[in-house]
Amino acid sequence: MKRFFTGLIVITIVMLLFAFAVKWFSIDLFAKLNVMALPLAVLYFAVISGIQYWFTLNSMKRSPKQFVQFFLGTTVAVLVLHIIVLVCGMLSNTSGGKSFAVGFLILYVVYTVYVVAAIVQYVRKAQNQNE
Repeated sequence: MKRFFTGLIVITIVMLLFAFAVKWFSIDLFAKLNVMALPLAVLYFAVISGIQYWFTLNSMKRSPKQFVQFFLGTTVAVLVLHIIVLVCGMLSNTSGGKSFAVGFLILYVVYTVYVVAAIVQYVRKAQNQNE
Protein backbone atom coordinates (compact mmCIF):
# COMPACT_ATOMS: atom_id res chain seq x y z
CA MET A 1 0.00 0.00 0.00
CA LYS A 2 2.90 2.32 0.76
CA ARG A 3 4.26 1.75 -2.75
CA PHE A 4 0.92 2.72 -4.30
CA PHE A 5 0.66 5.97 -2.39
CA THR A 6 4.28 6.85 -3.17
CA GLY A 7 3.56 6.32 -6.86
CA LEU A 8 0.34 8.30 -6.53
CA ILE A 9 2.24 11.23 -5.05
CA VAL A 10 4.83 11.08 -7.85
CA ILE A 11 2.12 11.00 -10.53
CA THR A 12 0.31 13.88 -8.83
CA ILE A 13 3.47 16.00 -8.73
CA VAL A 14 4.16 15.27 -12.41
CA MET A 15 0.57 16.11 -13.35
CA LEU A 16 0.67 19.32 -11.28
CA LEU A 17 3.87 20.36 -13.04
CA PHE A 18 2.22 19.55 -16.36
CA ALA A 19 -0.90 21.58 -15.42
CA PHE A 20 1.15 24.62 -14.41
CA ALA A 21 3.42 24.29 -17.46
CA VAL A 22 0.40 24.20 -19.75
CA LYS A 23 -0.89 27.42 -18.21
CA TRP A 24 2.55 29.05 -18.00
CA PHE A 25 3.39 28.44 -21.65
CA SER A 26 -0.18 29.33 -22.72
CA ILE A 27 -0.75 26.32 -24.94
CA ASP A 28 -3.59 27.29 -27.30
CA LEU A 29 -5.97 24.51 -26.31
CA PHE A 30 -5.79 25.49 -22.64
CA ALA A 31 -5.48 29.28 -23.08
CA LYS A 32 -9.05 30.04 -21.92
CA LEU A 33 -8.92 27.67 -18.98
CA ASN A 34 -9.21 29.07 -15.47
CA VAL A 35 -5.78 29.20 -13.79
CA MET A 36 -6.68 26.84 -10.95
CA ALA A 37 -9.12 24.51 -12.73
CA LEU A 38 -6.59 21.95 -13.93
CA PRO A 39 -4.44 21.84 -10.75
CA LEU A 40 -7.57 21.39 -8.66
CA ALA A 41 -8.66 18.58 -10.96
CA VAL A 42 -5.27 16.91 -10.42
CA LEU A 43 -5.71 17.06 -6.65
CA TYR A 44 -9.29 15.81 -7.00
CA PHE A 45 -8.13 12.76 -8.97
CA ALA A 46 -5.32 12.06 -6.49
CA VAL A 47 -7.71 12.04 -3.53
CA ILE A 48 -10.41 9.99 -5.27
CA SER A 49 -7.86 7.46 -6.57
CA GLY A 50 -6.35 7.02 -3.12
CA ILE A 51 -9.75 6.52 -1.51
CA GLN A 52 -10.85 4.09 -4.20
CA TYR A 53 -7.67 2.02 -3.86
CA TRP A 54 -7.86 1.92 -0.07
CA PHE A 55 -11.51 0.81 -0.03
CA THR A 56 -10.90 -1.77 -2.74
CA LEU A 57 -8.00 -3.34 -0.86
CA ASN A 58 -10.03 -3.45 2.33
CA SER A 59 -12.83 -5.24 0.47
CA MET A 60 -10.40 -8.03 -0.48
CA LYS A 61 -10.52 -9.25 3.12
CA ARG A 62 -14.05 -10.50 2.42
CA SER A 63 -15.10 -13.23 0.02
CA PRO A 64 -14.10 -12.99 -3.68
CA LYS A 65 -17.74 -12.51 -4.68
CA GLN A 66 -18.08 -9.51 -2.37
CA PHE A 67 -14.77 -8.12 -3.65
CA VAL A 68 -15.97 -8.22 -7.26
CA GLN A 69 -19.30 -6.64 -6.35
CA PHE A 70 -17.59 -3.94 -4.31
CA PHE A 71 -15.01 -3.23 -7.02
CA LEU A 72 -17.66 -2.87 -9.71
CA GLY A 73 -19.85 -0.77 -7.42
CA THR A 74 -17.07 1.62 -6.49
CA THR A 75 -16.01 1.87 -10.13
CA VAL A 76 -19.52 2.89 -11.17
CA ALA A 77 -19.85 5.31 -8.22
CA VAL A 78 -16.50 6.94 -9.01
CA LEU A 79 -17.43 7.21 -12.70
CA VAL A 80 -20.71 8.94 -11.83
CA LEU A 81 -18.84 11.28 -9.47
CA HIS A 82 -16.34 12.09 -12.24
CA ILE A 83 -19.16 12.89 -14.65
CA ILE A 84 -20.78 15.21 -12.09
CA VAL A 85 -17.47 17.00 -11.46
CA LEU A 86 -16.79 17.23 -15.20
CA VAL A 87 -20.19 18.78 -15.93
CA CYS A 88 -19.87 21.21 -13.00
CA GLY A 89 -16.37 22.17 -14.11
CA MET A 90 -17.48 22.77 -17.67
CA LEU A 91 -20.48 24.85 -16.58
CA SER A 92 -18.49 26.94 -14.11
CA ASN A 93 -15.76 27.57 -16.67
CA THR A 94 -17.88 28.48 -19.69
CA SER A 95 -15.13 30.09 -21.77
CA GLY A 96 -12.75 27.18 -21.25
CA GLY A 97 -15.19 24.29 -20.92
CA LYS A 98 -13.74 22.34 -23.83
CA SER A 99 -10.21 22.81 -22.47
CA PHE A 100 -11.32 21.64 -19.04
CA ALA A 101 -12.94 18.54 -20.56
CA VAL A 102 -9.76 17.63 -22.47
CA GLY A 103 -7.57 18.12 -19.39
CA PHE A 104 -10.04 16.18 -17.25
CA LEU A 105 -10.07 13.31 -19.74
CA ILE A 106 -6.26 13.13 -19.76
CA LEU A 107 -6.21 13.04 -15.95
CA TYR A 108 -8.97 10.43 -15.89
CA VAL A 109 -7.02 8.11 -18.17
CA VAL A 110 -3.73 8.56 -16.28
CA TYR A 111 -5.17 7.97 -12.81
CA THR A 112 -7.55 5.17 -13.87
CA VAL A 113 -4.77 3.22 -15.57
CA TYR A 114 -2.57 3.63 -12.49
CA VAL A 115 -5.26 2.52 -10.01
CA VAL A 116 -6.44 -0.45 -12.07
CA ALA A 117 -2.86 -1.61 -12.70
CA ALA A 118 -2.08 -1.38 -8.98
CA ILE A 119 -5.23 -3.31 -8.03
CA VAL A 120 -4.54 -6.04 -10.62
CA GLN A 121 -0.95 -6.34 -9.38
CA TYR A 122 -2.14 -6.63 -5.77
CA VAL A 123 -4.77 -9.26 -6.66
CA ARG A 124 -2.23 -11.35 -8.60
CA LYS A 125 0.23 -11.14 -5.72
CA ALA A 126 -2.47 -12.23 -3.27
CA GLN A 127 -3.46 -15.16 -5.52
CA ASN A 128 0.17 -16.30 -5.81
CA GLN A 129 0.52 -16.27 -2.02
CA ASN A 130 -2.63 -18.37 -1.61
CA GLU A 131 -1.42 -21.08 -3.99
